[in-house]
Amino acid sequence: MAQKNESVTKIRDHNLNAVFAPNITAKILQVAQRSSKQKAPLTTYPHTVPQTGPGAGRYEHREADFWTCGFFPGSIYALLERVVRFPGSINSRHALPTLGDELLKLGRHWSVAINQMSGRTDTHDMGFIVQPALQKDYELTGNKESLESVKNAAYALATRYDPTVKAIRSWDVAINDRYSITDMSENFLVIIDSMCNLDLLYFVGHTFHDESLITIATQHAKSIINEILRPNFSSYHLVNFDPTTGKPKAKMTNQGHADESTWSRGQAWSVMGFAQTYTWTKDLVYLETAIGCAKYFLGRLEESKSRWHHPYVPAWDFDAPGEDEKEPLRDVSAGVIVANGLLIIHQALQSLPSSTAGELSLGIDFLDAALIIVSEALDLALDRDFSELGVVNQGDPKWHVTKESGFDTILRHATANNNEHAHKPYSDHGLVYADYYLIEFGNKLLRMGLI
Repeated sequence: MAQKNESVTKIRDHNLNAVFAPNITAKILQVAQRSSKQKAPLTTYPHTVPQTGPGAGRYEHREADFWTCGFFPGSIYALLERVVRFPGSINSRHALPTLGDELLKLGRHWSVAINQMSGRTDTHDMGFIVQPALQKDYELTGNKESLESVKNAAYALATRYDPTVKAIRSWDVAINDRYSITDMSENFLVIIDSMCNLDLLYFVGHTFHDESLITIATQHAKSIINEILRPNFSSYHLVNFDPTTGKPKAKMTNQGHADESTWSRGQAWSVMGFAQTYTWTKDLVYLETAIGCAKYFLGRLEESKSRWHHPYVPAWDFDAPGEDEKEPLRDVSAGVIVANGLLIIHQALQSLPSSTAGELSLGIDFLDAALIIVSEALDLALDRDFSELGVVNQGDPKWHVTKESGFDTILRHATANNNEHAHKPYSDHGLVYADYYLIEFGNKLLRMGLI
């Protein structure tokens, strides 16, 4: 039962104040307003925030076409959703319409480059790129330009499907210090992350009644079950198929610890991706798969209880050895991503007959598991140097950051890529999609009526 007043936001005694605190909005505005005077389309987008060194505390940007470009504008739109649909979730003594105006203005500014790249056929990440901002823009405002871009992105993604492999090509190449896979005629690379771009195909397929997109998405999900998931529902990161036979040539990792290890964020993508697939198909195979992947993830967290503090904040790879057994390298992004997937599973089970839900759930309370993961993430990784918001000119109010944080992201302790063979490993930093999925987790709770 949710309890909410001015000072406490709780579900089942889990304090979620930080998910809805003014600091969330202030931190996003702090970064967004810096680029508001730059001419669109923006050429770079926020990616990681180092915790040490000369650039500590400020976003390192990546080129605009990098796969993470959609998450920061997505955070802007996630906050706009709160203003428009759930104004009670915004803790402010100031009137909210002008905050909505500011967020929409910034969201549109940050989305120009994304609109322009919506027809890209060189990447499978089109869902990550267009859905957080452009789909939300359409849903909140009815913007037909944004819907057209989302539609373009889905058809662009569909061009990467191969009927022999029965999957969507994830990467054109895979290059690190260990291997160089560059010949697309001999290699077909598919990664577990691909499960979370299928939602784009389902959304556009259903919106425009195109069964071909739905079929592609569902066939891809079947191929992931057959070739990327292991019998115990853990996941490989990367599978290289032979495009002439459709059979796997190699199963390996690119961002995890080792080929046979389980990279925690990859496992989180599998939970959320199969849960999303079930919501569209209503085929229990995908819900059972999502639950199997989730059970594996939660089981590995349970194993950590006797090993280190905050066991529900995942290690970056469940099988990676650590220099300090009491202080593993974490990936908070894996935690908040899987928490979103667990909420989808919880909601799916609520719609089924109790007997069926009981059999499928394997005795797991998925809502409680999600809340524990996010609670521990906040306790361990929430940056405590908070930003603060204010309003100037009461006659024509303008929202601005009255106290800027020295650290740009909401959460610390994410790890983008700590593979020993990566050209440039990233570990223990703030990460743009960790923040996005934290805000989205709060929005899912609001949509479910739990807050």
